Amino acid sequence: MTTAQPKTEINREAALAWHQRFGGRFVEENGEYSVLEYVTTLGNVLSVRFKDGKSIAIKAANDNLPSVPAPTMHPEPFRPDAAGGLLCDMSKWITSTAIIASPELSLVSSIALIAGLFGKKCLGPTSAGINVYLTTLLATAGGKGHPPKAIRGLADAVGGIGAVTNGDPTSYAAIERMLRKNTSTVIVMDEFGITLQDVNAKHRNSVAASIRKFLLAVYDQANSSFDGRIYASSDTKKDDGPIQGPALTVLGMTTGDTLYQGLSEASISDGFLNRFLFITATAPAGPPSPPRLHRDAKPPTALIEALRCAVTVFPKAGFAGTGKVTIPFDGGEEGDAYKRWAEVFMWQHHAAWSEVQRNINGRAAENTIRLATIRAISREPAAPSLNVDDVGWAWAIVHQSILLITEGVSRHMSASPAEALRKAIIEALRAAPGETLAFAHLMQRKGVSGADMRELEGALHWLLESGEITDIASRAKPGRGSKFRLNPVVTT
Repeated sequence: MTTAQPKTEINREAALAWHQRFGGRFVEENGEYSVLEYVTTLGNVLSVRFKDGKSIAIKAANDNLPSVPAPTMHPEPFRPDAAGGLLCDMSKWITSTAIIASPELSLVSSIALIAGLFGKKCLGPTSAGINVYLTTLLATAGGKGHPPKAIRGLADAVGGIGAVTNGDPTSYAAIERMLRKNTSTVIVMDEFGITLQDVNAKHRNSVAASIRKFLLAVYDQANSSFDGRIYASSDTKKDDGPIQGPALTVLGMTTGDTLYQGLSEASISDGFLNRFLFITATAPAGPPSPPRLHRDAKPPTALIEALRCAVTVFPKAGFAGTGKVTIPFDGGEEGDAYKRWAEVFMWQHHAAWSEVQRNINGRAAENTIRLATIRAISREPAAPSLNVDDVGWAWAIVHQSILLITEGVSRHMSASPAEALRKAIIEALRAAPGETLAFAHLMQRKGVSGADMRELEGALHWLLESGEITDIASRAKPGRGSKFRLNPVVTT
């Protein structure tokens, strides 16, 4: 007699099979069903529910076409054991010493530290630097303070003074000065979304705009000489010499709402957005425990020694110019690692993508190779080389970032106040029980309450005419007594 396979296992097997083809991320899982999200060719996010081993696609905005098949990736890249090596050890220690644990932020901070310590020493197989721009989306009071402090303490303990800085950069010139002191450094940028809001505001903040301009300019300069800003007077800038191979890593933190309010169409089209990797942090299960008064958050000796040893044994031979080691693919162009990365490159450039999605995907392959190189260093610092697992793990993080920001842009970014109001109404209905809301209650929701009656009626009329919502009270004109329902597109 055979034992029936539990529903959880059946659904997870079906979801993993889908994941192998289209990628995506698991967003919900319980005994009855699993839910996976992935990005479609038109740049929409499709949720796929697996129940009893069968799939039903739900909540597709306007695209019933399947996604471009995604190269194979790791299904759960944010587990410390999936990263392995020093990344695993550091992220576990950071999580264990946090008051409010955020495993994703612990791992992201560990990635940033490896980039900061080794950015001046090496390049990836395509001669790209290993510096990365990372932004974690956290809820308020979500534990964002501890991981940056932890990696700063680790860096200082191993002798990497300046590899991590929590100084608040005030301008283009301020960040350039940081890099002149240390050509490979991690800058921690709290409330990064506010900086973006200052850049994209009606009355643009020139200081914030200069920071954005610097981040655009220096991202891919790790394999060259960077002159920085040139001033008319030599007295303005004391050091005019070029910076050799600057490798700037950004560790940003913000809330989702703050980030999306700071995004604009220009951020997508000019390549600013696709330089960043966006990671969402899940809330810890259960209520937090009060911190112990005498908890020891100092880096353990064994971890310090492991990092110090990694820095010491890392290859020192380099080439003229930046003097950096180029870390290879296992097996070169004939190896599985290069072939998997080439699949990511072709996925990025697939002809089916819409213009917006192509811009969001624009650095998928480059970000993948940077993360894969960091994992290779973490695994084997004495003789690093990229294997197929490094690429699969890195690609999974990049793909989840693309999916996260695609969904955010679709749901929250607006080209006009009218569009912003319509999206706020959709979000209010999406969050309501049964995706249904009375007119009087809708008026009180975030993003809607500030609108005047004429604007609200106009937005509701637009959504009714487009078929995105329905007034189930069947009133001729939206208003008191109306009850609105969100109309999801359901495909099978």
